[in-house]
Amino acid sequence: MPAKENIEAKGKGVGVDGGAKSSETKATLGSSQSNTKPLTSYDIFELCVQRAKNLIKLHEAAHGKAGKPEKYTSDAHRAAIVLAVSALDAFIRDFVIFWTRSLLRSEAPGLPPALSAQIKRFLSDDDLLDAARKDDLLERVEKAFRGDFERRSFQGTKNIEDQLRVVGYEDIFHEVAVKAHMNEDTLRLDLDRFTQRRHAIAHRGDYDLSENPPKEKVVTKKDAEDCIKLVCRIAKQMSELKPTP
Repeated sequence: MPAKENIEAKGKGVGVDGGAKSSETKATLGSSQSNTKPLTSYDIFELCVQRAKNLIKLHEAAHGKAGKPEKYTSDAHRAAIVLAVSALDAFIRDFVIFWTRSLLRSEAPGLPPALSAQIKRFLSDDDLLDAARKDDLLERVEKAFRGDFERRSFQGTKNIEDQLRVVGYEDIFHEVAVKAHMNEDTLRLDLDRFTQRRHAIAHRGDYDLSENPPKEKVVTKKDAEDCIKLVCRIAKQMSELKPTP
């Protein structure tokens, strides 16, 4: 099993939907340069998903007051679901970038066919020739991938599977389910269910718009906790898997 991957976390800060943003400096934890190390994609995921966990704590704090919390405090659970799904989205983006760079640096013969095809779509023959001359292929490929990722979603099993196949993970949710001792069908259904709930919250206010007047859907602490637990298990297992070229 390989050690966790090291990546350069780019940007002025860690994004939630967009992942780490572009910058020239490595993002590190702590204030002392000598005691820090580059963040991995899983490290960034943990920072993001902690925000979702904090929202559950906020709701619990409201319960500590006299009487029942106001109904609107349940929005903390809705926000936790949105943040948790978005944290996984950001993790997948950086995870794919890491393995793209790693595979290009590798001395192993050949690349995953899907990765070769995608690079050729992003870079023309002249671009590839210029990259060979200037020895900056990795930087050009990463820039092209990140630009493409800004226009795409990495939420839901199909979107995640499609992109991870590019870097050699042919059946990522099967691998994750086996490693985590989970039922693969349940894993897929749960992730898609929480992804759809995230969309309902973000785009429809978590209301059933087929009713008139719109009816608010019930959300519970368990819903938020189950969502966070699921995305944490997926990201954890993925971070320990190695793709097959």
